[in-house]
Amino acid sequence: MLSYQKKPESNVAEIIVDGKITDAEMDAVVAAMKADFESGTKLRLLQDIRAFEGMEPAAFFKDVRFGLALLKGVSHVAVVSDAQWMRIMAETAGRLSPAQIKVFERSQLEDARTWLSTAT
Repeated sequence: MLSYQKKPESNVAEIIVDGKITDAEMDAVVAAMKADFESGTKLRLLQDIRAFEGMEPAAFFKDVRFGLALLKGVSHVAVVSDAQWMRIMAETAGRLSPAQIKVFERSQLEDARTWLSTAT
């Protein structure tokens, strides 16, 4: 399951991953994020990765293409996950990305939200 939510008055958005990501879910998230990018304001993104059980092949290729575009529209990313491999990937991406990326454990979800809301 993949979902995206953002309050209209905020520049903080949350993506939740919980299980396997379908192509239809990826389409919905990409469309919602593109609409938010059109405002011209850079987003601050919280990725709440509860469980990742893979993704449909079509969703994977959309993720790779959209991920490159995402770099221009996001200023900060908080990755929340207890999966060590996911944390390592996020920390590695942080070295290559123009966005500030910070990794949090699941128990630190509220800390991640606070970091995003106060980040400069």
